Amino acid sequence: AALIVLFPVRRWGAQRDALADALAAEADYARRLRHDPVAPFDPLPLMTARSAAAVTPRQARRRPVELQGARGIAERLRPVLASLADPAMGVPADGLERAWVNELLGAAGSVLDAAARAVRHGEPVHLSATDLGVLKTPDNDVILVGPALRAADRLAALLDDVLEIAEGTGTDSGLPEHLTPDTRHRPTLLRLVPVVLKAIRRELHHGSPILRHAIRVAVVAVCGYFVGEAMPLGHGYWAPMTAVMVMRPEFSQTYGRSVARFGGTLVGVGLATAIVQTTHPDARLSALLSVVCAGLMYLLMRTGYAVSQVCVTAYVVFLLGMAGDDWSQTVTERIVLTLVGGLLAMVSYAIYPAWETPRLRNRLAEWLVADGRYAATVVDRYADPAHRDLEEVRDALIATREARVAWQEALATAQHEPVRHRGISRAAATDAQHALAQLGRSAMVLEAHLPSRSADPVPGAAQLAEALRRATEKGAKAVRERRLPDWQPVVDAVAHWDVATPTEDGTTPVGDPVVRRGAALLLEALEEFTRALDERGGSTRVSSTLAKN
Repeated sequence: AALIVLFPVRRWGAQRDALADALAAEADYARRLRHDPVAPFDPLPLMTARSAAAVTPRQARRRPVELQGARGIAERLRPVLASLADPAMGVPADGLERAWVNELLGAAGSVLDAAARAVRHGEPVHLSATDLGVLKTPDNDVILVGPALRAADRLAALLDDVLEIAEGTGTDSGLPEHLTPDTRHRPTLLRLVPVVLKAIRRELHHGSPILRHAIRVAVVAVCGYFVGEAMPLGHGYWAPMTAVMVMRPEFSQTYGRSVARFGGTLVGVGLATAIVQTTHPDARLSALLSVVCAGLMYLLMRTGYAVSQVCVTAYVVFLLGMAGDDWSQTVTERIVLTLVGGLLAMVSYAIYPAWETPRLRNRLAEWLVADGRYAATVVDRYADPAHRDLEEVRDALIATREARVAWQEALATAQHEPVRHRGISRAAATDAQHALAQLGRSAMVLEAHLPSRSADPVPGAAQLAEALRRATEKGAKAVRERRLPDWQPVVDAVAHWDVATPTEDGTTPVGDPVVRRGAALLLEALEEFTRALDERGGSTRVSSTLAKN
């Protein structure tokens, strides 16, 4: 540990890789949008980069400049890319405008890839003049109009910022003057104490999977110790050690690791036994074989748990052989106690489980609420541009990402659980996930066109935001109670969102076309969500005419 601190293997390597992966994911997203204007995007790279960006005050003073600010720009790039590609925002699916948008997206992908390579390796950005020329050409003002032109201008400005940061030389002088450092503070060791205590209090309830896992591990470790000691074999601690090593909060991982550990132990014992019987190694040769097995374990660690167990088991056999233990006795102990530990782990989950399948509706409801708050927060900025708070929008977006990842993890876990679905089938879950992803994407497209502080308020936007907030909260309650959500308040708000009182000159204010299109997309996603949950095929469908128009 001291050597790693004094001589780091790769200083800031984890932060560089996380940020580079986020930029590369944005580049891939830009290229996919050329073929699918509504292509999905996995926010996990952006969330990983956000976690890696948390630093202590001491680290913040020494952080390379190319790691300051680029993550925030990458997060703002995604809605701009989605808005530029979406046909609902003014660019037809075919024609000259679409071809030019595809050129812009391809150039953006190349620029982001170049920035990702520069950040990852700490080297200058290597970029072709052609890609930069496409983004800065005056043809944008001729070919594109309206929202598409605004999105193209914002894309060029954001890419300029990314390149300026990626070209940093490692000092504050390399940071563009109009950008502020994007610093997320990580508490020091002492300041982590209240954070840990808060996390413990948050999980102290019967339904917590973490608490149930902690209880299982504690009970199995004690039982495994007594079982191992009661058996007429040596090394009785192998049983509880095996159980603790294979146990995970999820059933599928516990089962898979138990099988992999037992299978790897059998193969490892077989190989080591064959070598011992063939070579009859002395202490020195056994030591050499142990070192070789340890090296193979680290070399092959990422190939799977079973392969690493083969190496570990052979390592233990050779190591115990150095001490003069009888290899045949070691083989028996290793196999039997590993089997006992794996069985204890699986039995504990059967007796005291923590299934995700019954909680799927709660996870889905939480994602719906997060999406609804994000959409309402974005629309609220159109209602009151002068007092808009972009941090509030960003916090809502982060909450949406966290809820989406929590749902996806729960769904992936539930698919491998030996439990029948309770209230939502796999097909309905998949369709509902797609609908909520589209709901979040529609709100994100609206975010890409947020008005400036000097812009006029959009009539009816406040009512639409309130309708979205209330309807999604009630819809989440309906999902938990296994009822179909009703979006009538949103339907009414979309139908009348731009109705305003005539002015003195007899004219009636017209609502922003971007908000009208975005509101239609939001309503369409909500209706799709209801249809997904109606497994009878006869959903109570609210009018979708507005969304299609």
